[in-house]
Amino acid sequence: MILKNAKIVLQDKIIENGSLLIKDNKIIKISEKEIDANKEEVIDLKGNYLMPGFIDCHVHGGYGVDFETGDEKRFLTFSENVIKEGITSYVQASVTNSVEDNKKYLTEFKNFKNAKNIKGAKCLGVHMEGPFISAEKKGAHDPNLLVKPNIDLIKEFIEISNKNIKIVTYASELQDGSFTKYLINNKIVPSVGHTNQESYELEKDYLLGAKHVTHIFNGMSGVDHYRPGLAVSALTHKDILVEVISDGVHLNEDILDLIYKIKGADNICIITDSINAKGLSDGEYKIGNLEVIKKGIEVRLKSNNVLAGSGATYNHNVKFYKEKCLIPMTELIKMTSINIAKQLNIYEKTGSIEENKIADLVVVDKEFNVLYTFVEGKKVYER
Repeated sequence: MILKNAKIVLQDKIIENGSLLIKDNKIIKISEKEIDANKEEVIDLKGNYLMPGFIDCHVHGGYGVDFETGDEKRFLTFSENVIKEGITSYVQASVTNSVEDNKKYLTEFKNFKNAKNIKGAKCLGVHMEGPFISAEKKGAHDPNLLVKPNIDLIKEFIEISNKNIKIVTYASELQDGSFTKYLINNKIVPSVGHTNQESYELEKDYLLGAKHVTHIFNGMSGVDHYRPGLAVSALTHKDILVEVISDGVHLNEDILDLIYKIKGADNICIITDSINAKGLSDGEYKIGNLEVIKKGIEVRLKSNNVLAGSGATYNHNVKFYKEKCLIPMTELIKMTSINIAKQLNIYEKTGSIEENKIADLVVVDKEFNVLYTFVEGKKVYER
């Protein structure tokens, strides 16, 4: 397959009127000239942007499906819908559940991960957001189900999931560093979040290798000049990768700009934090056992109006961040794909447009409407 007449977005430049040759599942050739078709299928991208496929490392669900309601068939439905957003890989996030429910859900998820012939985006594993979080910064998590970080419990979850847990969000001040070490030793990304800690309390875990923060500013102690919290340590440690919900609801535009100016494009990953109500009509839904109300892309708890995930699509969040902070396309692909691919140790295979890498690609117009999505060299979505 040949993709021609594309603005190919690389890390150091944009190739105008570029062409790209895909064979099997890999990018074989990137050219500034038209590639000889030689019996290959040719798709004319008509001057639109060709980017690395988006990687969402924190998405609870959408289109009527989430981690808590998924089974093999329903997880497949979700995978086949997010390609419309340009997502080629994702990490499915849980909310705080009971121990028994988590065991049930992780078993269902393991069965889905063993499924063959998935036609949509690639699920990389689970992001456990809870139950190991702080009651003071619980957000839309059931306070009755919270537990302190527990090695025996996470070990059990890892085994039940068939080692499919990739990220764990936890309040690092509630443990002595041993939980952080255990996650790292088991190749799980320790992500600090939903915490009321003071900024200095991150240091022990940062020195152990905790360099990921869950949706910065949301669900955490913030910027207080007498009691600086996690948001401050996440900003001042240059090499911490921060998740950003850039939907225009979770963070004020000036805060989005602050994050971008301090962290730079190398240390941000855009996420949706979307829930099952994404892609559905406005109304009442549930996140875990908690009732929520969706209005547009905004989702809030019915009980107290607290934000409860999002109804926004990935391409919406990319467009919003780019336009509000005037982010160059060559920087934007770091925030949508490259940084998180590195964090998840898949960058050798995917996450950027390079020869011999897997052809996980998205084509967008100047308004960030998704026109095509390619997963492992196959056209899985065309608008």
